[in-house]
Amino acid sequence: MAEINGVNNTGDEAGNVDGINNVDDGIEACDVDELAGIDETGGVDELRILEALLFASDELLTPAKLKALIPSAPDARSLRKMVSEINEQLEREKHPFEIVEAGGGYRFRTAVFYHPWVKKLYKERTAKKLSLQALECLAIIAYRQPISKAEVEAVRGVLSDGAMKTLLERKLVDICGRSEKPGRPLLYGTTNDFLRYFGINKIGDLPRIEEFEVMARAKMEEMSAEELGGEQDNHAEGDKSGNGIST
Repeated sequence: MAEINGVNNTGDEAGNVDGINNVDDGIEACDVDELAGIDETGGVDELRILEALLFASDELLTPAKLKALIPSAPDARSLRKMVSEINEQLEREKHPFEIVEAGGGYRFRTAVFYHPWVKKLYKERTAKKLSLQALECLAIIAYRQPISKAEVEAVRGVLSDGAMKTLLERKLVDICGRSEKPGRPLLYGTTNDFLRYFGINKIGDLPRIEEFEVMARAKMEEMSAEELGGEQDNHAEGDKSGNGIST
C-alpha cells in the first residue's frame, strides 16, 4: 500500500489521505493567490491594483489620485507604462475594453471595434447628445477660448443663448473670467467634461479644425433625425428669446 500510493511509507491510510489533502490545499491556495493578484515574489501585482481601482471608480482617476492609492506611488511616466502593459495584455487576450487617458485622468472604455453594438444599447439615451447649434458654439469656444458670448455670436452670425445654455448645463463649457473690453463681458472656456466627451487628454491635443468637424459630425450621426430636429427647434426658441445667458 505504501509503495503504490507513494505518499506515506508507514502504510497508514489516514496518513495517505492527509498527505493528498495537503497537496490539494497547496494547489487551491496557489489558485487563490493567482486570482487575488499575487505575483511570483509573493507581493501584490500593482497592475492588478491599477485595474481594480479603475474598474471600481465611476469617475476619472487622476495620476495624483492613483499615486496616492498604489503602494509604490508611481509617477505619471510609470503610470503610462503600467497602462500600456495592461492594454497590451487586454488586446492579447481579446478583451472588449481598454484603459484610456482623457481629461487629465484614466478610465476604462469599450474598445472602438465594439462601438456599433454598444451604441445600440444606449440608443434611447440622449443626455449627452448635442445639436448642430451647440456643436458650432462648442467648436468656436474650444479653438478661441477664452471668448465672450458676443464674440461667439459674431462668428456664428446668430444669437446663441439656447446653445450656450445647453453647453453650460452639460458642463462642457464654463465661465473662466471677464474680458477687459467695455462692459467686461463674461469669458467662456471648455472643461474637463469637454475633454472626456471628445476623448482627448488636454486642449493641446485638439486636432485641426477640419478633423474636429469630422468628430462633430460623428457625434451628430448618433442622433436620430427626430431627436436632431427637436434639439434644433429647442435651441432656435432659446436663441430667439435671448434669455438665460449672462454676458
